Amino acid sequence: EASGGSGLITYSTKEAAQEAVDIVHLASLRGKTCRCLLWSTVEVIWKTMDLGYRLQLEGLDRKITSQGIQDMFSLFGPVLDCKVQMDEEEQSRGYGFVHFAQKEYAAKAGQLLNGMQIGSSCIQVRQARPEDLEVFTGCIYSLQAAVSAVCQPAPGEWMAPVDYAAGGWEDFDGFEGWDDAPLPHG
Repeated sequence: EASGGSGLITYSTKEAAQEAVDIVHLASLRGKTCRCLLWSTVEVIWKTMDLGYRLQLEGLDRKITSQGIQDMFSLFGPVLDCKVQMDEEEQSRGYGFVHFAQKEYAAKAGQLLNGMQIGSSCIQVRQARPEDLEVFTGCIYSLQAAVSAVCQPAPGEWMAPVDYAAGGWEDFDGFEGWDDAPLPHG
């Protein structure tokens, strides 16, 4: 399947989209971890993919979940997305990623957690490289060209942008001051 299991859902209101994120993100659905992101979060991830906001995690204990990664790394700052890569039997492959809202948070987490024992393994944490992206399935933004070609919302459809302090992408003037801005999930 070309999407890697990803899908896109439009909502009639920003509130409904946020409620879906609050309920579904990192929940288990039919034995699989569901990642639910607002379109505006996906756009931020696209724009910051190779700017130091994303960390590659290797040597993960096979019992660590995406929720565990979210909980652990969010201690350093807001996490936009994270994932432990699973195999066909939904068993951990021992690697994953975490994408922060600011690269300073990523740098601090990488510095403090690299080489630390988490569970039964010492994890390796490094800045992600472009080639790392292709090892992940189920990441709608890993198929950026395909998604851009297919997922253009019709006028009036809600792609769930978050009302960041910058006022949305039309008025976006950088990531300054995002510490105080509401994020899609904590």
